[in-house]
Amino acid sequence: MRQEPPPWTLQSLIDFEHALTTPPVVTATQRTAVNAAIRGLTSAPARRAGLRVWLAEIGKANAGRNFASTLGMLGAGICLFTFLAGISAMLGLLDQGRGGVNVVLFLAILLGGQWLILIAAFVAWLCRGRAAEGFSGVQALIGKLARRFSGSRPDGWWRNLMESGGAPRAAILWRLARLTQAAGIFFNIGIITGLVGLVMVKHVGFFWETTTELAMREVLVETVKILSAPWSHGWPALVPDAAVIEASRWLPGRTGELLPGPSAWWEFLLLATFVWGLFPRMVLWLLAWHAGRRALAQLDFQGRSHRALWRDLTGMDRIETDEKPLDGVLVLDVGGSGLNHESLRPFMLQRLRVHPAAWFPVAVLDAGAEGEVARALAGAPAGVVLLAEGWSLSPARMRALHAKIRSSAGPDAPIKFLIANEAADDQPTAPTAEEQREWERFVDSLKDPNAEVFAFAVRGDVVE
Repeated sequence: MRQEPPPWTLQSLIDFEHALTTPPVVTATQRTAVNAAIRGLTSAPARRAGLRVWLAEIGKANAGRNFASTLGMLGAGICLFTFLAGISAMLGLLDQGRGGVNVVLFLAILLGGQWLILIAAFVAWLCRGRAAEGFSGVQALIGKLARRFSGSRPDGWWRNLMESGGAPRAAILWRLARLTQAAGIFFNIGIITGLVGLVMVKHVGFFWETTTELAMREVLVETVKILSAPWSHGWPALVPDAAVIEASRWLPGRTGELLPGPSAWWEFLLLATFVWGLFPRMVLWLLAWHAGRRALAQLDFQGRSHRALWRDLTGMDRIETDEKPLDGVLVLDVGGSGLNHESLRPFMLQRLRVHPAAWFPVAVLDAGAEGEVARALAGAPAGVVLLAEGWSLSPARMRALHAKIRSSAGPDAPIKFLIANEAADDQPTAPTAEEQREWERFVDSLKDPNAEVFAFAVRGDVVE
């Protein structure tokens, strides 16, 4: 029975990107281990399993562990700071002369300020379009500090991870987002701690004041009604009513200190902080934790360095397998190259592991051809082979062709680009090294986990 490789973690992902800061030297032992691990797997699951095995084969690295430990210590320091900031903010609202807390300032600054920050962050996230496309200012700062204190080089794994984009970048973004929400959690715990401390050790009162007669009172009554909605039916005594609110008003000309309480105010403020301050942060922390786990579970490794390593690991040994070739691949001869089909068939069987079911000469998939190819795809479960000459790469044309095939075949159908050149005797020959590199760069740019590129090789060059 095949042993499952260990799951991907942020630490192992960083170690993997760090290993790619210099072009790795792939050994035969590594190829054998990877190809054994991916037997029966395809596409992204194969890459996740195979590259995790490769990482285990090359040995442990320190980059991920150093970054994770530094990020943990940095997070603990930030949470301690925000906890103390929450206490300080609560104590700062205590009016020493009156011996009380202004409830309007509490609601506007300590709770309203947090919601303004959350709304601004949400709007910024919407403007980015996708969570993985950018970092907030706080996340970028935390990431920069963690890299600096962990000793990571500015041009090392971080650059590789940012350039790869997609799920790898999202994984670290959500880890930093989780840390910022943890800081928000401890800020609210600090507010609650400061409020409880004031009530228990001091004779503290609660008040509000205004220069208008009715406007502020009505606003405060409605605000209290809205904020207390989650618990007002179960615990009505913990909600300041209109009489308590009116009695708490600080009138002009009044002197002296406030009497302690009333208790309805501090109980209301305590619950409001928990429900509207602490609880949303805890929910966001859980969402960031879940999104980070999902990003690690969906790693597709579509970065250029990832795909280059994958080709190196699987390109030569792929034909050394007991698996039978898949039946029913549809071959699209792009541009009608005229390459000899019978000469290409052995290579497809040995290297691509597919049996051609039908051949179509096609320049582009026009409206008429789309229906015909769609019907052919129904009888081609192994996917599509795009046959093209090495010198004929037209990125815009091939990108449009790839998009139309995806729309007809769906996102999971394998697409194999087979490039070859035509010799004088109509026999296929291998493309040049430069042509192969150009096609590899193009296919990598598609970021399609089910698309691969193969360069034709004459029989003597194919590993039997």
